[in-house]
Amino acid sequence: MPSNEERRQAAREKLAKQNERREADARKRKIKAGAIAGVVVVALVAAGCYIWLPQGPRAPLRVAAENKFKSEHVSCDFQDRDPVADTHKNLPAQKQQIAARRTQVTDAQKQLATMTGDQKTAGEAQIKAFSEQTDKLERQIARTEKALPAIDKLTARNKTVSKPSGTDVPNSGTLTGTLTTNSGPIGFELDRSKAPCNVETFATLIAAKYFDNTPCVRETGGSPTATSGLYVLQCGDPSGTGVGGPGWTSPDENPSFLKVASPANPMTGGTGTSIYPAGTIAVANANQQADPQSGSAGVSNTGASQFFLVYKDSTLPPNYAVIGKMDDAGLTLLKQIAAKGIAPNDGEPAATPAAPVTDGKPKEPVTITSMALAS
Repeated sequence: MPSNEERRQAAREKLAKQNERREADARKRKIKAGAIAGVVVVALVAAGCYIWLPQGPRAPLRVAAENKFKSEHVSCDFQDRDPVADTHKNLPAQKQQIAARRTQVTDAQKQLATMTGDQKTAGEAQIKAFSEQTDKLERQIARTEKALPAIDKLTARNKTVSKPSGTDVPNSGTLTGTLTTNSGPIGFELDRSKAPCNVETFATLIAAKYFDNTPCVRETGGSPTATSGLYVLQCGDPSGTGVGGPGWTSPDENPSFLKVASPANPMTGGTGTSIYPAGTIAVANANQQADPQSGSAGVSNTGASQFFLVYKDSTLPPNYAVIGKMDDAGLTLLKQIAAKGIAPNDGEPAATPAAPVTDGKPKEPVTITSMALAS
């Protein structure tokens, strides 16, 4: 019969073997778990490659989607500006220009004494036309100076509307809405495909109620004997002066789809003219062509909030972005407004049967009470 010591030794050996089996089982479980984790990591990496790596099977789908998005959007460079500061800055230079023109007239009149016959007659006609144009510019400067308090108010108004980001701007689709005036409503449709950046400007300004309770500052009409001309109501300047607008400008988006009235002249650098059909809504701008003789580089990309409502086919250089059109009822209303006539701007000569006013203010004031897009 085994002694007590032998029984204790046997128990210790049995316990040691049990511990060895447990440790072996634990090692097996650990190895198995590591193998499973490795498989999961490999699977996840493979899935990532499948989705994101250029050589992954789904890469063409992603690239196609990105290309489609890019084709449906554009980037717009909206340039900062301060119309109030610009107006104050430009006035002294404009006055200097008037003084220089007066000197030119005086010098030209002195040269008339050396001319005879047809040459003198032609010189006198040129001096008269130049003087009349100079007088008109001087009156315009005087009106701007008088309107400085109204222009200065733009600073506060412009702080209420932020410039569009200019990224991912849609280049297709339409926006409909109503421009309500004190004379009645004008329905409109803005077309992003024709001028996406300028439509983005107007969508931003409309959302900010920038046009609400603002006057239409200008009306134009051709003379009774003219076969073509500019027939528009111009609105969009809260200051009511014709020099105002928001704190940025839109890039030029010149329309190439309009019917040509006269072709461009490569010899003179002229752009030719196109026909802006009745019902068109186009963006006004203060662009100027380069003048090689004076060395002027020209001015571009100056469109902002001011716009033309065309009530009769008009002939213009194709330099004004077309953002949309009015509905038939709105065009009818616009024609009724135009039929009431044009009043001369302050300081301009009154109309006569021989010289009707073709560029001035609406004889019956027109105010935009609200401008809103359809929800």
